[in-house]
Amino acid sequence: MWKKKRKLHELLAEEDIRYRGPISYQGFQALGWLCITVVAATLLLRIGGRIDPKIAEKTAGLLNVLNYVRSLSLPFLLIANFSKILNNSEGYKKQLIRNGGIAAAIFLASFFLFGRYVIGSVGLFVSDPENVAPMMETALNRSQASGALSFNMFIDLFLCTLFMYFLNAKPPKAFTGKKVILFRLLTLLPVAYEVISILLKGFSATGKIQLPLWSYPLLTVKPPVTFLVFMTLALYIKKRERHFRRNGKTHEEYQAFLKTNRNSLQFSVFLSVILVAAAIVDFILVLVFTVVYAPDLNSVASASAETIRQYVDISISLGFGGSVPLIFVAPLVLLYSYTRIPKNKLISLAIPVIAVVLMLLILLEGVHQGLGLYSGSMNKVSLQELLETVNMNAVK
Repeated sequence: MWKKKRKLHELLAEEDIRYRGPISYQGFQALGWLCITVVAATLLLRIGGRIDPKIAEKTAGLLNVLNYVRSLSLPFLLIANFSKILNNSEGYKKQLIRNGGIAAAIFLASFFLFGRYVIGSVGLFVSDPENVAPMMETALNRSQASGALSFNMFIDLFLCTLFMYFLNAKPPKAFTGKKVILFRLLTLLPVAYEVISILLKGFSATGKIQLPLWSYPLLTVKPPVTFLVFMTLALYIKKRERHFRRNGKTHEEYQAFLKTNRNSLQFSVFLSVILVAAAIVDFILVLVFTVVYAPDLNSVASASAETIRQYVDISISLGFGGSVPLIFVAPLVLLYSYTRIPKNKLISLAIPVIAVVLMLLILLEGVHQGLGLYSGSMNKVSLQELLETVNMNAVK
């Protein structure tokens, strides 16, 4: 006789399974920050390609690979954040304060950097410094496929955490009774922010508007489909809790079930399937947008590779296609368990610091190599001549 499969609410926390994935949230955090360090390499390759077309030709394939790797940083970090929430090792408020604080710090630092050191420094060498900002906005908007330079991924982390907070957290005392619905409807705020950001980048990419420099660190980074993935995960968690509560279980019992290896494995399997589905859907959306933007359906079949590439670039500029690399994350998710607690939590604090140091080293090495290439075409002087020149200038 087949043993009747027990329902979700009938599985007790005490009857847990032994399997637990070997990768903890710390591992995904490290992978996320490692992908962020790739930003420095892609920046150097792009600058080198602008200076020397030969560099652009040689590194075109490598740059595409690095862009895909870079795009995986946000999914890894978002999954790591989910771990802390599901395992109750860190509440929503701490994550909101941390991610919101870092996002605000990046905005202020970028505003100061662009305003004083970039625009201000260039303005010292031109006769019309008031035109420096508009000129740089035009140049940056045209140089980016998305129509804007979006780089502050902590905006994305903050929005995803905020969505989960409004959806799953226990409402404050002001939202009691039927007012709970009003609290849950606040999930529309991060969704609206995401939609507005996508529309702004789309309008900028098509030349309808020109975004100011100060708006760049306020724009979202992740593709729309990636945001839908994490909305789905939040809804998945909420649905399971409602199933528990409807069958006589308490909120505390559900929290205990969240900490089990069984639920961790089920979550990993579900997440893996969702990531594969999202990658496929996003790829299909790129094809659909390519057809939509084509003058007619027949032109796509007869168009040149360059023309099709232009159509694809338009869809990518709107954020579609960026979730395709998620298919490479899916296998790793099966080895991931949010119930696994790292032995040394201080490593989590050291990972971002190490990543920033690596980025600086990559940038310094890139500048060093660039100067080496540039110096090869210069007429070199002896060290003695250089010292004499310095001494003469010092005397004057």
